[in-house]
Amino acid sequence: MIEVMQKDLLTRLKLGEPRAVQEWYEEYSPRLLAYISKKVSSQKDCEEITQEVFLGSLKHLPLFRGGSSIFTWMCSIARHEIADYYRKLYAKKALKYVPLGEMILQENISDAHESAEKVKEVLSQMKDESKELLLKKYVDCKKVTEISIELGRTTKSIESDLFRARKEFKKLYALAV
Repeated sequence: MIEVMQKDLLTRLKLGEPRAVQEWYEEYSPRLLAYISKKVSSQKDCEEITQEVFLGSLKHLPLFRGGSSIFTWMCSIARHEIADYYRKLYAKKALKYVPLGEMILQENISDAHESAEKVKEVLSQMKDESKELLLKKYVDCKKVTEISIELGRTTKSIESDLFRARKEFKKLYALAV
């Protein structure tokens, strides 16, 4: 019975029926919020992640193959969103200790022009791919998933390359002193 109801809801969602979207949200948002709340302590952040999961699910609905329940599929999307949340949280903390992070996060830089020139110099010395990834991530403020889609690569490879790019930037920045 539940499987038939899910298939019906899924069909209506794929057809873009507004009522189906509302039913879907009302049916799954409390369970999804409870699932996310077990992994993220901030209620505000849980609600934001829940919204991101619904938007991501709606966007990727054509990719849903029905190999699991809708809720299980949404939980897998939630796991990725939660990972992104903690990655961003960690990155903000970690960037404070990396010269590039100071450039991005500090509001009061005594000599911004000199620092900007130093960053430009360091970026010009970097490999094109590393420079492109850093600019997409920190200047264009794109998520790793967005970058991976744009470049046609896996998120894991983008994450690895971003790690190496930050390491390369830090090394070159230290030498540019």
